[in-house]
Amino acid sequence: MEVINIQDVTYWYPDCNNRAIEDINLKINEGELVLITGPSGCGKSTLIRLINRVIPDYYGGKIKGNVYLNGRDIVSLKMDEIIKNVGMVYQHPEKQIILQDVEREIAFGLENLGFDVNKMKRNVCEVISLLALNFVKNRQTTELSGGEKQRVAIASVVSMNPEIILFDEPISQLDPIGAEEVINSIKKLNRDFGKTILLVEQRLDKCFDIADRIIFMEKGKIIAEGTPNKIPKEIKSRYHLPNITYIFNQAGENFLPVNVKQAREAIKDRTFSKPDIVKKSFNESILEVEKLSFEYEKGLRTLRNINFQLHKGEILCVMGENGAGKSTLFKIIAGLIKDYTGNILISGKNIKKFDIFETIKKIGYLSQNPNDYFGRKTVFEEVSYTLKNIDEFNEKRVKDVLRLFDIDHLKEKNPRDLSGGEKQRVALACTLVADPQILILDEPTRGMDAVAKENLGEIIKKLASQGKSIVLITHDVDFAADYVDTVLIMFGGEVVARGYKDDILCDAIYYSPQISKVFKNKCKVTDSKNAINLILKSKYKDAGEQNEA
Repeated sequence: MEVINIQDVTYWYPDCNNRAIEDINLKINEGELVLITGPSGCGKSTLIRLINRVIPDYYGGKIKGNVYLNGRDIVSLKMDEIIKNVGMVYQHPEKQIILQDVEREIAFGLENLGFDVNKMKRNVCEVISLLALNFVKNRQTTELSGGEKQRVAIASVVSMNPEIILFDEPISQLDPIGAEEVINSIKKLNRDFGKTILLVEQRLDKCFDIADRIIFMEKGKIIAEGTPNKIPKEIKSRYHLPNITYIFNQAGENFLPVNVKQAREAIKDRTFSKPDIVKKSFNESILEVEKLSFEYEKGLRTLRNINFQLHKGEILCVMGENGAGKSTLFKIIAGLIKDYTGNILISGKNIKKFDIFETIKKIGYLSQNPNDYFGRKTVFEEVSYTLKNIDEFNEKRVKDVLRLFDIDHLKEKNPRDLSGGEKQRVALACTLVADPQILILDEPTRGMDAVAKENLGEIIKKLASQGKSIVLITHDVDFAADYVDTVLIMFGGEVVARGYKDDILCDAIYYSPQISKVFKNKCKVTDSKNAINLILKSKYKDAGEQNEA
């Protein structure tokens, strides 16, 4: 049975001549799980916003064409009818969370729909169990990490029990464990509860193989449709494929696996040479953290006796579960939190002796939420803001940074009108424009497509080659494996592992890139380039052995 029918829809955002989406025709059947993928800014989020009439009711703009929900034109439906049938989890949980108490936040939608108290209690309890939120149910939403907020936002939608649920990058902020839990919950909602799911996601390795159907988008249009095991031949771009699939495609393989199990099966009979692993040596220490501890509340210690060094030219990845203390640690190092014990030295000088101008020149900090940076009317003004504040405005410097992140074409746009990935690149430009010695990036790949991630990775490597020291706080293990030098893993406010990426990631359980799991028990490999070369060599080696035989 058809539940969604989008016919010949084209949409323009307010004051914009370019079409956000164009000539969209799409039918969704009851109980389908449909994945929508494509580059940042291609119209994925815009497309699903049609289905709960957020476009055009909230965003405004101009629209032509028709959207039908259960056979009825969505224009003719009352909003409460839409809300009861369609729930949406947005890309940024901060936009959805209203109340301070977690349980009250989950119940908020139910209250607005007039559910009786007993029904509300039951629904809230069930979704807390479904999404494994028992450990935060008595906490304040303001105390939660980004990933925890995301799961509460999902719970608040699921509690209303809509038949159709729209997910706009629901795992963008989650650690590997949390991401697996949410994806498993989405599968359960679809397969066990019969919910119709539309999922927009960039972390394709986590969700590509669970979809019944995949919609591939580019430049506001649907360019192809397929299934996990029947990918259209024209789909070859990195931002349309999971990393494993892309690696096998680049290696010229005929069979394209979409998960670790399929990839391991594909190479089970092959032998591999030892990959080339180069470990950079670091001499000059730029950051020293000594016996650092911190507590938000007396007796509740968030960080415990943290000790580590960061070197000039080093790219350090910091990983750990949501709430492990990663963001708190580097907010302290960036000078945003003052009441800690221990010492933080940059180039031998205690950061407590820095004035604001010295801090800006020494440390650039990108927070998890790019919207924290936006208060100006245009992208150009936003990126210029820091330089003007320290009386170092240079138009050429601003333009160079805009070009570096491929956002110069957005310079006259309002930053808040951009897609998630575009916002992230603008925030990165704001951070880098002051040319700091140390760059701390908290979830920098959030909302980015694979090509934008690749560009960011190359920028980071270039900056490191120029002597910059980079810290990536990330849950994106595959991105880290391709671009970092060293890894630090945190758990419960402590450092539990620190070393070169190949030493840490290859033997990890959750904090291991997918390609390492593919090659497990065959050889140690963490990055995509080495994996592609190994598969290529093994193919020619096997072919040569067969010819000799």
